Amino acid sequence: MCPIDDPAWNNNTNTNSPVREDFVPEPLSLEALFYKYGVERSHADNVARNALELFDLLAPIHGLDPKYRQLMEIAALVHDTGISTDLEKHHKVGRDILFRHPPAELPESLRPVVAWTTFLHRKKAGEKKLEKLRKTSFAEMPEEIQDITLKVAALLRLADALDYSRLESRFGNVRFGKKVVEFEIKGHGAAVDAERMSKKGDLWQLLFDTKLEFRPEKRK
Repeated sequence: MCPIDDPAWNNNTNTNSPVREDFVPEPLSLEALFYKYGVERSHADNVARNALELFDLLAPIHGLDPKYRQLMEIAALVHDTGISTDLEKHHKVGRDILFRHPPAELPESLRPVVAWTTFLHRKKAGEKKLEKLRKTSFAEMPEEIQDITLKVAALLRLADALDYSRLESRFGNVRFGKKVVEFEIKGHGAAVDAERMSKKGDLWQLLFDTKLEFRPEKRK
């Protein structure tokens, strides 16, 4: 899990860590990050909107303190920071960029969270991935921060999936049952995005015993 495009970082002898021991981050504002790395603002804004809605709707289950709502929003806004640098590996490249240039709007203690949530937003997130994660510098963070990171990542994966079609899908009716929450997905891309959310709910299912179900709106 070494950085991909920074020779100086590739001299790190700890291959399980994306950060050199002597590395000093250089925070950038969100606007500077968007400009420097060509972030697709419409998608970033949609994912942030979705993430905040999920954060609020599922608060009784995920249990994150409301003070982390801004963290959720920022994690969503920067999750594709690496996409213009390397589309195929943008989750890894984005992670490394955000370790170098964390969002200045976040307190120092929470800045590593957005780097790891960026890494975790893509690909499958099963037990094997978490086992590998615990062999990296992720495990060196305080347990509380690790827990926050995984919960934010679980919500981010779902928020990103809701905009998979780029057709402005939105939540419709949400029904809370016993150990299950059913989401209606509205919009022209609802079928595609509901299916994607079902796939990207894997990390949520590892963390919580409440199942999430996603169904496209029935058209009359």
